[in-house]
Amino acid sequence: MNSMNVTTPASQYTWLRIDEPVIPVNPSAWDHLLEVEAALHHGVEATSDENHPGFYEIEIGDNWYYIHVPSRLRAVYLVAAQNRRAARTAEILHRTAS
Repeated sequence: MNSMNVTTPASQYTWLRIDEPVIPVNPSAWDHLLEVEAALHHGVEATSDENHPGFYEIEIGDNWYYIHVPSRLRAVYLVAAQNRRAARTAEILHRTAS
């Protein structure tokens, strides 16, 4: 008798709902502070960074964010922010200029 074990890959998405304040690491991220904080307070789907525990990527509208949720501190750190549409446009312009 043959048997087959089927495993479903674990979802790489995590639901984050955090009431802690968000602290931007980079001054240029201040413009995104309220949007990230509101999304985290309501709950948002996140992708965990497998190489860095406590770090996540989230997407809100056209923006991508990289955040750190430390296990011991009572805050979330906004590490990086990027407008995906602007990044794609810059990439296209760079390719056509080359």
